[in-house]
Amino acid sequence: MNFDPQLSTAAAVGMAMLAASMWGTWALSLKYLGDHTLDGYFLTIFVTSWVFVWGLGFILDGPALFGNLREVWAADRWRILLTLLGGVVYVNGIRIQLQVQRAIGLSLAQPIQSSISILIGVLIAMTFGGVPRDVSLPAVFIAVIFLVAAVTAGMLAGIYRSRRTTLEDELEITAGTLRSSLGKIILVTLLIPGYTFAISYGLKSTTQPAGMAVMPFMAMLASGAFLGALASSGISLARRGKLREAFQAPLRIHALGVFSGLFHYGGNIIHTFATAFLSAVISWPLGLTGSLWTQMWGLVYGEFRGASRRAYTALALSIVLYLVGAAIVVNTLYR
Repeated sequence: MNFDPQLSTAAAVGMAMLAASMWGTWALSLKYLGDHTLDGYFLTIFVTSWVFVWGLGFILDGPALFGNLREVWAADRWRILLTLLGGVVYVNGIRIQLQVQRAIGLSLAQPIQSSISILIGVLIAMTFGGVPRDVSLPAVFIAVIFLVAAVTAGMLAGIYRSRRTTLEDELEITAGTLRSSLGKIILVTLLIPGYTFAISYGLKSTTQPAGMAVMPFMAMLASGAFLGALASSGISLARRGKLREAFQAPLRIHALGVFSGLFHYGGNIIHTFATAFLSAVISWPLGLTGSLWTQMWGLVYGEFRGASRRAYTALALSIVLYLVGAAIVVNTLYR
């Protein structure tokens, strides 16, 4: 039998928010990479994730891990194949997102990317995952409006911050760098919803009875992400003749990749258990509060040091709007 904890609504909401905080921590490793190649670090993340998810899957589910996969494959193999594809697609969005965050900083990159992803993700979750009977769609969209306002305020905070800062490791954000980053961010918003599609269509949940159990689903998603990382970062390293350099990186660099991989897929697993109970249309907006945590890490690491009062005001407004949006989402569950 597949591991299936009996969650309360409060526990599921708490898990979705906890997952968001875990997603918000792994981008901070970028501050410690130095000149090390980003693709080498990226491969370490997803090798770690693949081993971690399959290992935990065997511990929690045992033979039922493969048993559930066989059952779903026999009933509708596209649930598995499209989950694998979703992993390949979204992981390439993450790779580009990290490139942008490295170029223009956490506090500026994350809000720009998140503003479009919120609406796209909710629409995908509604279409492929369904909506719980008692959930008010107007309330969900009102919450989305607040979350979009939150990321807009966060983006303004990042722009104000970039105009006046006394960072010792000042990011030289030229107009050309910003234009290039904006183009990549648009691509990211098209790729990362591959995760939302996979979890909406491939996972068995309260609104999607035909999908996989949590750990089999996560094993397929992590396998797709691993293949996607090999196809992008692995090939890129090979073409540039930097595979050996990536493998021979200092232990500190590999440790950062392992840390990021554990937190990334640890958060994914927690979020997926919450989604199985809440549905993707509820857990996705809650998960997007991860953008708030990325903003907080940007604050902790001094990206706002010396910024103007307007930057801090916009940041404070962003925090309040994130919390209001999350509160509205939660309130729809208690109507």
